Amino acid sequence: MGYTYTHPDWYFMSYNYRGMSFQCGPFTANQMQAFLKAGEISGGTLIRKGDKSQWCPLRDVQIFAAVAQTAEVKRTVSRFWRKYGAGILVIVLIACVVIYTRVQSPHYQYQFKPGNPDGYTLSQESLTRESIITLSNHARALNGLPPLSANPLLNAIAESRARDMLEKQYFAHVSPTGHQQASDIAQSVGYPYKIIAENIGSGNFYTNQKVIDNWMQSPGHRRNMLSPEVAEIGAAVLKGRMNGNETYITVQIFGLQSPPVSQQTCVAPQKSLLDDIERMNAEIASLNAQLNQLKQDLDSENEVIEIDRKYTYGDPQKIHNLNVKIMTHNEKSNWHNQIVVNVKAKASTLNSMLNEYNRMLQAYNDCRALK
Repeated sequence: MGYTYTHPDWYFMSYNYRGMSFQCGPFTANQMQAFLKAGEISGGTLIRKGDKSQWCPLRDVQIFAAVAQTAEVKRTVSRFWRKYGAGILVIVLIACVVIYTRVQSPHYQYQFKPGNPDGYTLSQESLTRESIITLSNHARALNGLPPLSANPLLNAIAESRARDMLEKQYFAHVSPTGHQQASDIAQSVGYPYKIIAENIGSGNFYTNQKVIDNWMQSPGHRRNMLSPEVAEIGAAVLKGRMNGNETYITVQIFGLQSPPVSQQTCVAPQKSLLDDIERMNAEIASLNAQLNQLKQDLDSENEVIEIDRKYTYGDPQKIHNLNVKIMTHNEKSNWHNQIVVNVKAKASTLNSMLNEYNRMLQAYNDCRALK
């Protein structure tokens, strides 16, 4: 199927006054170029072709690169000219050369492939366990932390977790059965852990570094990766289908082995587990607060949309404005639904953590009763 400039299959990412992102589109390539020339979007705006492809900067897409280059050069020249005048035109020319070089050497480049129905594809780096471990230790080194030793048992735990998620079609730290979390598998494979933690990821990652970057941008995952208390690491990368779509499931397992203890030693529940429970409670409370605010916003927007729907009078501008409101409303509704799913997953994890804490507390009390 050949590519046309009039087929509406392009989307761009925009942001509202709250800093929340939402998807705009679909638009034709001609419309996207018009937005770019008018300054409504820029070379740094995230765009994608179709509603399932990866987001990338507009300037990195070949068919828009020339227009983006021209628009950025014009803005740069105008800004420098107003500020400094014609006397330093040479500085503007140097800036144009830098911008041109940037456009000509994008990090991600759409390339035309006649056999591809969409016409464009992105190159895919091979995702491997070894690369994930190496890049994890590199991130620790950048933060002044010692490297973690790769442990075959932790690798096995990570692979078992990734395979279970693909087989049972879920994405969470606890299996729907409630018995397939990292600590359960550690006990079954004989890993005597004092500390065990897990990072999971899902998506069509194009580089190993992108997997690490996503974890480092999440406070909880970053805390696990940069923990000074763990000493070993395992990882797994599996490709499969999740909810009908091809995706990668990536897992990191961090561990610290516990020294042998005598049978007479009574071990109290770990304070870190109680801290994790309190932190998870706080995260769930924060997400519920977001849900309440989003619900209020959605209800308010819905009333406005229903009123505007009655008074468009066939006016194209009013119809356009109404469609923009509806599109924004739908994006916010999708975000609301994603938070609901996240809350449910965290609530399930919290329940497992509470069960584990109560089990440890009961074992501790039973041990003390025997003394």
